Amino acid sequence: WVPPGFLHGFLTLEDDTIFTYKVTNYYDKDSEVGVIWNDPTLNIKWDTTLETSLLLLSDKDLILPAFADFVSPF
Repeated sequence: WVPPGFLHGFLTLEDDTIFTYKVTNYYDKDSEVGVIWNDPTLNIKWDTTLETSLLLLSDKDLILPAFADFVSPF
């Protein structure tokens, strides 16, 4: 379960992975928010052996702001 207002992300390492999670309401595109996945201020220890040029990111995820610029609607 992902609580309202909780930033979350995931990395899959296998082709054709299906990822599901429970939320509190139906999907609403206009309510989507986020931060860029590799923001250094978040200090996430991503696997350093990953070839970042091979990562598949959605267009919307590629243009997300840095955490310092994130404005929470919550």
